[in-house]
Amino acid sequence: MRSHRIRGLRLDVAIGVVAAGYGITDMVVGVRTDQHVARVVLVGAAAVALGFVRHAPFRVLLAECALAAAAELSVPPAANLPALSVTVALGVVAYRHRWSSTVAAWLLVYALSLVNIARTTSAMLLTGSQGVVRIVVIGVFLAAPVAFGRYLRGVRQAARVAEERARDAERRRVAETRAARLAERAHLARDLHDIVAHHVSAIAVHAGTAQFAAAHADSEARGRDEAVRALEGIRHTAGQALAELHELLRALRESEAPDDRGSNGNGAGLTVEPEAMIVDAVERGRVSGLDIDARIDDRCAQAPLAVRVTAARVVQEALTNALKHAGPGATVRTWVGVDDQALRVEVADSGPVGDRPPLPASGYGLTGMRERAAVLGGALTAGPTGAGGWRLSMWLPLRVDA
Repeated sequence: MRSHRIRGLRLDVAIGVVAAGYGITDMVVGVRTDQHVARVVLVGAAAVALGFVRHAPFRVLLAECALAAAAELSVPPAANLPALSVTVALGVVAYRHRWSSTVAAWLLVYALSLVNIARTTSAMLLTGSQGVVRIVVIGVFLAAPVAFGRYLRGVRQAARVAEERARDAERRRVAETRAARLAERAHLARDLHDIVAHHVSAIAVHAGTAQFAAAHADSEARGRDEAVRALEGIRHTAGQALAELHELLRALRESEAPDDRGSNGNGAGLTVEPEAMIVDAVERGRVSGLDIDARIDDRCAQAPLAVRVTAARVVQEALTNALKHAGPGATVRTWVGVDDQALRVEVADSGPVGDRPPLPASGYGLTGMRERAAVLGGALTAGPTGAGGWRLSMWLPLRVDA
């Protein structure tokens, strides 16, 4: 702020110095007169007044008009600087004030010019056809500083509009950046739930299986073998959960910019391909005792990445539910394929095999999957089959808006 004031003060002084220099030059090389004192006073007053033209242009215009009138009253004119200062002040008025003030200033200067011409020469010069021409020429001449001032005003206003638009664009960019980051974190939070719910549910199933086998096995050896398999499933699932959580937390730390969405750019924060996620979920289900018949169409890899990730999460959730409710020994048919318009997922199990220990629900599960499908413009349905099992079906359009 202080430097801005200093620059403004320097500009005011420069205007006054230039005006004084012009006045001195005019006194040296201009019309000779004995009114030296009057010339010095008029030049000095005009130069000083012009130094304040940026701050009070209309008042400076009035002062310069008075000085110009005083200069014209001397015979010969004592100085030309006041007359020149009038046109400068008129241009500044046009630059700084509205049209109403500008027109009033122009009329004042125009009237003063006509009076000075009529007084110093002859009123006959302003009569007749030639007089009309002279009057028009004087008006056009005085309109030049007005036009220049209004032009500069328009340039300044255009620059301000451009700056305001640039600030608005920057604010929109910041808002969009924040929205993108919030959306990214929402994706990460949803994936965090999916990872934790899926793996913890699988661990709970394995733990319940081990407990159930130890308590209800026909023989000690059989119960020990089933418990060992269940504990191996717990170890494998816990390791996979830790690995995925590590990837997710790394992506969370590195996602300061809205475009940083993990190395695969799917917004999930994981470096695992969706098809690999499905294969891994199938393998974990088989290790847990499910008899899974999985079929994945090779054309799925050509679907949009958001669609593939959602399909992988749905398969994970469906296999987790099959393990929880149907249990080891159940048959599960998993199919993921595409047609011309949609990617389709179907997971159906044969129903419970024997008695199952009660297991906790994940709390989000299919509700979250339905929300994901709806966001992408698809739909998910789930319900019992006539044979006592459970079937989940989902379709997602292949054309997904960004």
